[in-house]
Amino acid sequence: MIGFCGGLTASVVILTLLLGAGSHALAPAALGEALWAHGVLGPWLRRSAAVALPVAEGALGAIGAIALLTGHQRVLQAVLVAGGALFGLYAAYTRHVLALGRGGPCGCSGRDLPLSRWVTRRATALAVLAITGALAVGAGPVRLSTPELVTLLLAAAACTALLWSLPAAMHEPTPVPVHPNRAPAHQQAETVHRTAEGGPTRWTSPPAL
Repeated sequence: MIGFCGGLTASVVILTLLLGAGSHALAPAALGEALWAHGVLGPWLRRSAAVALPVAEGALGAIGAIALLTGHQRVLQAVLVAGGALFGLYAAYTRHVLALGRGGPCGCSGRDLPLSRWVTRRATALAVLAITGALAVGAGPVRLSTPELVTLLLAAAACTALLWSLPAAMHEPTPVPVHPNRAPAHQQAETVHRTAEGGPTRWTSPPAL
């Protein structure tokens, strides 16, 4: 059996890899369009990366899941090292794109999520988790009790969901500029009525539809 720390970190990395591969499978054009928008890679590299990266995520996730369930420590360790290198590549690439002042979608899922420093931070955190998991898995077998195993699975699912949604949760939409000669919508919806005797202004809202 694999210890709690190794199992937790390995589960988070493997679930994230599978989520990434699944997202690319549901929206196969998203990654290629994102790489094109970034304008860093050449046409051949863009096409190759758009195909190779989802395949690598899916293969590593599937092999890692089998190794985790069957207790093959060496295979799991190799998967975590490779996953750490892949996430490290993501972190370096996104940091480079942002340093050049270029934007566009992140390409990490089917959602139209813009590239931001939180995408880089998530990839960095996953790379650290993968390397930590590889070290913990190689430290030696530890048998987990049933309650510990249930806790591990719940914690892994929660941590994966939090990391996966981090860029979207921290994204700050660009405010829509308001024309200086145009009042906000809620003020336009109100009508000013003054009484004939010159009384105070009375604000009335339009009747609800």
